[in-house]
Amino acid sequence: MVTLPSEKDLQSPETAKWLKKYFEAHHDIPTENRMHILRLIENLTLGTAATNYLTESMHGAGSPQAQRIMISRRINMQEKQRAAKKLCGIE
Repeated sequence: MVTLPSEKDLQSPETAKWLKKYFEAHHDIPTENRMHILRLIENLTLGTAATNYLTESMHGAGSPQAQRIMISRRINMQEKQRAAKKLCGIE
């Protein structure tokens, strides 16, 4: 994700057509939406919002994989998807 082209690249007449062609995952989903979601994931996992390593270092909740399993069992994924779209400005 750190090599994902920027919003400026997506707006450039020279590069936009190529980005839209090669980053499209599904014809019903705009490439811009996909790129915004990827930037959100990048921020949550690698950027300033990436707090998972702090949580792991502050308590003994087991391995990261055990935490992922428990989170996936208890999470409301549809609500999280809705929140991610809202954060990215996706209708």
